[in-house]
Amino acid sequence: MRLVLIVFLTIIGFSFGEEKKDIATFEVSDSTYPSVKVVYDWNLASPEEVSKALNFLRNHFKAYSEYAPLEEVEIVVVSHGAEIPIFAKQNKEIFKETVERIKNFHDMYGVKFYVCYNAAKAFGFDKEDLPSFVILTPAGVAKLAALQEDGYRLVPAIVHDFKPIKEKYGKKQQKKEEKSK
Repeated sequence: MRLVLIVFLTIIGFSFGEEKKDIATFEVSDSTYPSVKVVYDWNLASPEEVSKALNFLRNHFKAYSEYAPLEEVEIVVVSHGAEIPIFAKQNKEIFKETVERIKNFHDMYGVKFYVCYNAAKAFGFDKEDLPSFVILTPAGVAKLAALQEDGYRLVPAIVHDFKPIKEKYGKKQQKKEEKSK
């Protein structure tokens, strides 16, 4: 009878002498991040969103450097939305920090930045208006499809402002809570 009770309690999740903790599992293994080719789809609402979209690239490279250092990741970006003016030479000073980050991703990690020529022309830009690290492609959507056919995995860059959500639902700092008491 006692054996039946032990088996029953074990099956339903009780353990003797240990209290189960309700915490998330951190999954990291040799296969967490295998070598991969990735294409980020930038069809952003404004040039101001590029800085946040670049954080995706930073996090992607960080994941590989920290958790899969022997694996390789190749990242390209296809830009075909309202963010395109950020690439224009005439706007370099307006978006100086973000443009420098873009160029650093290109120079340090070999990220290729494809810009849709149709969209660039819609903004009034031509080849001479864009820096040398930009690769113009006739149609951004066609380039996305071609890269996927070539084995690239599609990652849509969906940018959100986390700040109001974090303030409302994020983990509160203990000091802030103590001050409000």
